[in-house]
Amino acid sequence: MKNQSNRLDYEQVRRFICDGVLVLDSGVERSVHDKIYDKIQWNNTREFNMGNNVLPRVAELQQIIDAPAIQGALNSILGDDYILHPHRFMHASEPLPESERNLNLEGHEHAPPMGEGSVAQSNWHQDGHCPLSRARYHLPRFAMIMYFPQDTPVERGPTRVIPGTQLQPYLEEEDYPFAFVCDHIKAGTCFLIAWDIAHAALSNLTGSSRYMLKFIFMRTRNPEGPSWDGDDGPWQQPQERLGRYDHNKAWSYIWDWMRSAPRSENVEATSNDIERWTSLLNNVDQEARLDAIYRLAEAGAEAVTPVIESLLQYADLGLECDLPRQRDEYGSLVAEGDPNERHWSDRAYALQDEAYALGAMGEVAIEALIELLKHDDPWIKINVAFSLGEIGPNAARAIPALTELLDHKMSQVVRVSLDAMACIGSNTSVALPAICKVLTLSNPDWQEPSARGGWLGETQVRFNALYALLCSDIPMDEIDDLLVACLNDRFGYVHSLALEALTRERNGENRPGLRKAVHYLKTHRWDHTLANGQRVF
Repeated sequence: MKNQSNRLDYEQVRRFICDGVLVLDSGVERSVHDKIYDKIQWNNTREFNMGNNVLPRVAELQQIIDAPAIQGALNSILGDDYILHPHRFMHASEPLPESERNLNLEGHEHAPPMGEGSVAQSNWHQDGHCPLSRARYHLPRFAMIMYFPQDTPVERGPTRVIPGTQLQPYLEEEDYPFAFVCDHIKAGTCFLIAWDIAHAALSNLTGSSRYMLKFIFMRTRNPEGPSWDGDDGPWQQPQERLGRYDHNKAWSYIWDWMRSAPRSENVEATSNDIERWTSLLNNVDQEARLDAIYRLAEAGAEAVTPVIESLLQYADLGLECDLPRQRDEYGSLVAEGDPNERHWSDRAYALQDEAYALGAMGEVAIEALIELLKHDDPWIKINVAFSLGEIGPNAARAIPALTELLDHKMSQVVRVSLDAMACIGSNTSVALPAICKVLTLSNPDWQEPSARGGWLGETQVRFNALYALLCSDIPMDEIDDLLVACLNDRFGYVHSLALEALTRERNGENRPGLRKAVHYLKTHRWDHTLANGQRVF
């Protein structure tokens, strides 16, 4: 375990589990934030949005990511081996015209007006993944840092969040009044937020630009014990929380998973109890459905068959396909049909509640899930693969069955299977030949552009494959040649993970691929000395 001095304490971790948001002071000197703001302002008015190149363009941002307070918080939530996702973005909230700055905003508004040139959504939303979708996990596998380089009073339009919504598959208008809005954010403040939490920008009623930079972080190891300071005993609710719901069963499960504590199995439940809880799955009542998921998980072996039978009712409905989307009156992308219906989305997808329950059951569900992977329906395969991933290392014996899915004609099935392998994190060598194949050979079935900017399913297959290797128990020096070959992939998301794997030090092992990775970086680094023929900074 690393030095604990900058870790979150147990009260902060409990608040994060409940609310999905913590406000942190980066502890970095004000002069650094001022320089970052000036560089962003220069870039934003003279060049273009930096997108994924924001770090090489504004190198001082690395000081924020490396700040002990930020690293300690991320270690506490994601473990010591977390990595920075290659997608990062600068969100600009530009001032409204002076004649329109007399708005009386309370902070919970959906889609208030934004100034011309803003690159920020003021409509309440849960983020999708880049380049393409991944599951909406209940467990903290992803987290986000939102960094503010300037003082941001409420008039300047701070980012808002709705605490507790990170466990919801979709948002409801009734969630909006529970928005958390900071009255004043000082320069250097970071929000640590759960990936799936609802958030939105707010109108900028001042005369100055407001910038927020988003960085995404990914867990690469299952917990082996608590990674925060202080108490690691049984779950207790924090002294204060912000959300409107009480999800005590879900929170307790997440807490125990994060501290790698054994769960009570086969808590006494009658067949009537199991039937009633199963009937509440996928319900519109967020509190009831989450409570039912984790009560079924506690019921253990007796609940496996009824929950699987409930899951099977969603076969043969075409739910593995993304639905057409259109923008509503507020500019939000809305899928056709029932918003409560679970289905695939290439932004992010929520599984059937049965899949979360089966994953939380653990060991007692593994054999039934392995058998269910043989089902013909892709949506069933997707849900079952997710469940096996949620079980974690105990599901290592499912790797051969998951490997058989890596040549499935639907990239969706392949992507979820690879993510399940990443979550399991062991016995991955069994799948290595198949993973090598998806990383080095094209599959015509995965070439159809998605609705998200033309990204190919194959791109996300390769990204997930590298993530599975990075999370695996395979010594990285055994696959250096494969990783080096991935540096030539045309998509930056792919070779960024290859670089992460090549440069990661494990147990002091000698890494022949490291020199090749550094050589690649020397060739491909972004030299920002000149912009438009003029020296900058």
